[in-house]
Amino acid sequence: MDLLRTAIHSTFNSKSRFPLWLLPPLLLIDAVFCVIIILKVPYTEIDWNAYMEQVSQYRAGERDYAMIKGGTGPLVYPAGHVYIYNYLYEITRGGVDVSLGQWVFMGVYLVTVGVVGLCYREARAPPYLLPFLILSKRLHSIYMLRLFNDPFSILLLFLAVFAWQKKMWTLGSLAYSLSVGVKMNTLLALPAIGSLYLLALGRDKALRQAGIMLQVQLLLATPFLTEFPKNYFIRAFEFTRQFFFQWTVNWRFVGEEVFLLKGFSLGLLGLHICLLLFFLATRWSKPSDRSFSTRNPQVCPHRHSWCERNWHALRSQPTLPVLLMASLGYPLPSLAQWVWAWVGYGAMGCAGVGVERIP
Repeated sequence: MDLLRTAIHSTFNSKSRFPLWLLPPLLLIDAVFCVIIILKVPYTEIDWNAYMEQVSQYRAGERDYAMIKGGTGPLVYPAGHVYIYNYLYEITRGGVDVSLGQWVFMGVYLVTVGVVGLCYREARAPPYLLPFLILSKRLHSIYMLRLFNDPFSILLLFLAVFAWQKKMWTLGSLAYSLSVGVKMNTLLALPAIGSLYLLALGRDKALRQAGIMLQVQLLLATPFLTEFPKNYFIRAFEFTRQFFFQWTVNWRFVGEEVFLLKGFSLGLLGLHICLLLFFLATRWSKPSDRSFSTRNPQVCPHRHSWCERNWHALRSQPTLPVLLMASLGYPLPSLAQWVWAWVGYGAMGCAGVGVERIP
């Protein structure tokens, strides 16, 4: 009975890190799932060929985003996306060897699951959450059967989360900016990330980290900015893009006429801003018990001082950019029409169940 009680306590205990040895068996089981999926489940073509067509134009010397197009339309992702799929273009013989691409995405998937597991460990998540990381049919489909660009953006986002948990702020800034440089969906996390930086570092250092993020974006986009800067920003970060009603799931009940109304989008945007302000005022500052107006937090000389104790509470806050911002930004029809793998991972950490949201 004592052994059983110990096992139950260890499984549901959230006050200490779970042992690292739990992750390798989890990844091994998931790797078996992935191999079976790749070998047995037919690949579904959606965006892969369009990506390859767009990359072929980039390789031919085109640097005007307004002129780069594929079967599904114009190139609408930042430069990081182009570089990643340019590499995939090379190793898959121009996109012909799709099966090799699937194996690459399997590797990205398993690394992401491992990084997410490390984030859970740093946040003192109970071990019973771990199996839910590998039980999502939709996430396996996104990675191995669709070959979307989301997986690369999400991997970089969770690498940033892990870096923030370890107080490696500059590394986190670099990883997060690279994530945005692949797909701008992760910009939804920016308000929570800004709050985290202000609470942990103070205003001046937070601004320096913002400068690092901006420099990364400019560096990624240099080949395009030197020739057609306006077209790059318009295409890669198109906030006013209007999506087709056929792609929505959450808002199908309102009908196409309402969905396409500008007032509907603006109303949801207003609701989103109100939710941000609510969390900003009532939730995000509580773990550190510190004001957002602090110029520079005091350095605490003692390991077990007030700041060190409160860092344990603040350390779990890097999950906010994923858990809260993914959920809060989700209703916006202008931003949330495609699959977000990060909602699946984040919701599992938030609710303890394998929740998937497929816009």
